[in-house]
Amino acid sequence: MSFGDVFPHVLPTFEFPDRDPCFGDPSNLSTVCQVASQTMLDFLNITTPEAYLNVYCLNPPDDSCGFGYCPNPDVASPAVRYSMYFTSFVSAILLFFSPNDVTSSFYAQLLNIYSLIIAAIFSIIGHNLTHLHCVIALALAASPLTIYLVLYVLRSLFGKQTRLDVVFGPGHFLNRALVLVGIPLWIAVLVFAALPSATYTFQQAACDSLIANNHVTILFFTVFFILFLRSGFLLILMALTLVIPWTIAIYRARKSIWAKKRKFPLVRIWRKVTQRYPFIYFYTAIIIPHLIWICNIEVSLILRSTHESFTATYGQLLAIFVTVPPFISLAMIAPRMGPWFIDLAWVRLLTCRRNRPLRNPGREESTPVALSSLSSQVSLADSTHKSTMPLGGDPYADHMSLLSVQPKRAQ
Repeated sequence: MSFGDVFPHVLPTFEFPDRDPCFGDPSNLSTVCQVASQTMLDFLNITTPEAYLNVYCLNPPDDSCGFGYCPNPDVASPAVRYSMYFTSFVSAILLFFSPNDVTSSFYAQLLNIYSLIIAAIFSIIGHNLTHLHCVIALALAASPLTIYLVLYVLRSLFGKQTRLDVVFGPGHFLNRALVLVGIPLWIAVLVFAALPSATYTFQQAACDSLIANNHVTILFFTVFFILFLRSGFLLILMALTLVIPWTIAIYRARKSIWAKKRKFPLVRIWRKVTQRYPFIYFYTAIIIPHLIWICNIEVSLILRSTHESFTATYGQLLAIFVTVPPFISLAMIAPRMGPWFIDLAWVRLLTCRRNRPLRNPGREESTPVALSSLSSQVSLADSTHKSTMPLGGDPYADHMSLLSVQPKRAQ
């Protein structure tokens, strides 16, 4: 007795109404059983370009690139990318201002990194990843914050105290291991991305040759520098925003830098300048690297003509909610950031308060820092602003901890 005999007025929706019963049977190799008929294709109701693209991208052929690279929302959707940008930048701000509040952001960053790398590895194994999206996963995982974490872990392994002792200090073996294990995983994916097409073929291999001339990896990691080399104005502007403030800062700190009569002490220059002028460190080590990182990924996606878009799926919503811990941590220190920002030299210059800092006016230099070019948009923080200097001379504060709670100084 069949389903129709028992329920004559109910359509069995669990199967195609017009497919042959043997369709998909691996034991029957006849054309009827293995090839979809026109009736079956019509049943799918592919009547719009969007619907056709969705079906095409379910299993795109390797020898076709008529629509460009198919989207991969788990790797390159706007939600995933912007989540990585926000988490990395905000965590770097926390690292700069208040390292004691960086723990939750540290785990959020690890979650993003491992999600991308492990997903890329399984997709490579299943041949479900394009070369472009493999490189996107690598680029997103290799954020400036990730590089900082690796450097601090390596320092902690040699017994040095760092500003991230709260997560990498003595006894935090698991945190160190989580960062270090990610390095060989990232390198393994990079090796696959750099393999020639004769060794390993990614999905939609035709797009690699048509769009990137089989140089996906190299072009992706160098697009920002190529853009700047072709645009002399952008290159000059970025150079000025770095050279002008560093030149002024080195000149003003020259007595302290060359106190030991060494010819060109690079390490001492970096340490003295970043300690006396925290915003230069913030701009050089956080803003510029993140700007290059974000622009490199976004411009590369624009040039490759991908179809990435946001859809409210579990993976993309999870990527959005990963930003919650860093956002909360940033909101908690935001009230303490205001006084520091208001007393920056260039802010006081613009607000006509060059000689009137809001905090500790008695410790102000007689001649505050003045920028010769406001177009650089880089501030030099007041060199004698003791209340905003890193940890009051703590030898283990390798740069700044501007908003950490510090004991009151004797007046």
